Amino acid sequence: MFIGCQFSLYAMTNDYVELILDAVKGLQAREDLRVEADDLSTLIVGPSAAMFEAVRNAFVTAAKSGEHVVANVTFSRGCPGEPDDPLCTPEEPEAGGARLPDPRTTSKTGVTAAAQFAVYPLGISDYMNAIAEEIERSREAGTFTGGKHFCSRLDDDCGPIFATLHAAFEKAGERAGHAVVTASVSANSPSGADQT
Repeated sequence: MFIGCQFSLYAMTNDYVELILDAVKGLQAREDLRVEADDLSTLIVGPSAAMFEAVRNAFVTAAKSGEHVVANVTFSRGCPGEPDDPLCTPEEPEAGGARLPDPRTTSKTGVTAAAQFAVYPLGISDYMNAIAEEIERSREAGTFTGGKHFCSRLDDDCGPIFATLHAAFEKAGERAGHAVVTASVSANSPSGADQT
C-alpha cells in the first residue's frame, strides 16, 4: 500500500532559507524513506511511523529556533492512483492488532504548538462516524481544544500532537482503504495561543 505525505515548512524570518534547510537536512540520509523535494513541498514515502517521525522532527528542529514556523501537511494512504512502493509495505501487526501511538504517553519534544487537522476516510458510507471517532480520540488524549469550521484544533507539545495525527491516520486507514489526514501546525506564533 502506498503511504506518503507532502509537507511544506514556512518560517517567518529573514533567515528562512537556512532555517528550513537545517530542519530538513537529515531527511535525504534516511534509508527507510523516499524523499523528494521541490520549490513547493517535500514528498515523503514510506512506513507511517517513520514518516510521522520525520515530519515531526523537521518541524521541531525549525520551531526550536524560536521563530514562528508553520507546517502544512497532507498525509495519504492507499490512494488507488499511486503505485505500490516496497518502502510502504506495512510490517506484520503485533499480536492483538497494531499498536497505535498514544498521545498521553508520547515523549515530549519541548516544543509547544497549535494545530488544526481534518480526517478524510474516503470511499466509505459511514465516513462521518469515522471522523467523529477520531475527534473523540483526540479529546480522550487531551490534545483536542475545540472545533473549527472544516477542522479540529489541537494544542500541546509536538510529541502528543503528532501522535494524535498519527493515530487518526492509522484508525481512518483501518476503516477506509484510502484515507487522508490534513494538518497545519504552528509554533511560536506572535499573535498568541488564541489566534494561532
